[in-house]
Amino acid sequence: MSDKTKQKKTRERIIIESGYLFIATNFLLGIFNIIIGIFSGSIAITSDAVHSFIDSVSGVLIIISEKLSSHKKLDKHRAKIERITTIIIASIIIITGIHIIFESFEKIFTLESPDYSLPVIIVLIASIVAKYLLAAHLKNAGHEHKSTVLVASGAETMNDTWISVAVLLSAFLYLITHIDIESYVSIVIAILIIKVGLEFIFPHLTNHHHHHLESNPDHDHCKDHRN
Repeated sequence: MSDKTKQKKTRERIIIESGYLFIATNFLLGIFNIIIGIFSGSIAITSDAVHSFIDSVSGVLIIISEKLSSHKKLDKHRAKIERITTIIIASIIIITGIHIIFESFEKIFTLESPDYSLPVIIVLIASIVAKYLLAAHLKNAGHEHKSTVLVASGAETMNDTWISVAVLLSAFLYLITHIDIESYVSIVIAILIIKVGLEFIFPHLTNHHHHHLESNPDHDHCKDHRN
């Protein structure tokens, strides 16, 4: 087996394993949040659980994308398959951002009182740690193995991390001052989330996410540069 073939097999294995890790982490977080959400009566935690289950779809897309592109008959279309998968994940990111904006405005106008009990705080901290570690792994593996799909999934997970951080900081502020800013902070973060999703769909908006990936000779951008 040649070195190039070994590298290709290693890349496929890492990407597929990352997909399974993505699914498992979000599924476990979803179950954990559902249980705590039901017992604590926290709408925020229950909502986060739903987001975790939806995020698991991205993990399935990672695996399907890599298995399709690794097929001998489809290998020459690898870049196109990854591009399509990246756009789908980016669309999920944008839809999540829009959903958060609508949800935040609803909380503002209904004057819904936040629920920041001890279980909620513990779940938020646990979610932040788990999501941050997962996001770091996905983004590092994505850059190392030239996979825009993993980088996009890492960005999606990091977005969820910042949402949880915003909710946690808002919770501490509310417990100290009784001032609720969660909805307003969520709107700002949601706008940034939508921006990230748009950057993956329209790479020309920024070079930040793609510079590290263009070293892949099969990547569409590289072909454009060579032509």
